Amino acid sequence: MTNSTPEDARELFESTLEMEMSPPSLISDAALAYNNNQTADTTFTYAFALSRSQRDSERAFSIILFDQLITDKYPHPIDCFYGKSVAFYLNKDYESARAGVEDILRSNPGHQKARALHLATIAVMEERERKMNLAVGSGVLAVGVGAAIGLAGLLLGKKK
Repeated sequence: MTNSTPEDARELFESTLEMEMSPPSLISDAALAYNNNQTADTTFTYAFALSRSQRDSERAFSIILFDQLITDKYPHPIDCFYGKSVAFYLNKDYESARAGVEDILRSNPGHQKARALHLATIAVMEERERKMNLAVGSGVLAVGVGAAIGLAGLLLGKKK
């Protein structure tokens, strides 16, 4: 993946992530374990399952649980930051996802999953920026054409 573009990395990351999505049965089993015995490990397991849920609200709750674990000094904070970043990415909060994986990569530059997620967020953010620039450029062009037509109309109107 060292020579791949951000777009290639995004495609690979998303296809991998698609295979890692949590089925509802895994989430309900993790919820049951969490509700029966709230330990750091059951909280992490539940948060991790929720971070890969099909539902935005469940992914949002996973972020809260990961934050709780980080605050409580869970012994695997990088896993918590990565889980949060995945949840942010799936909830289309690419800026937060990117910030989270950049935190991981500062302390653990060899973290391959964080690197893949980082490249995927870069690809999404660059694509968004291109679309935004295209929309702004199209808008400016439309205003320019409209002004030119208006000016031409004024000039033609004065010739009469």
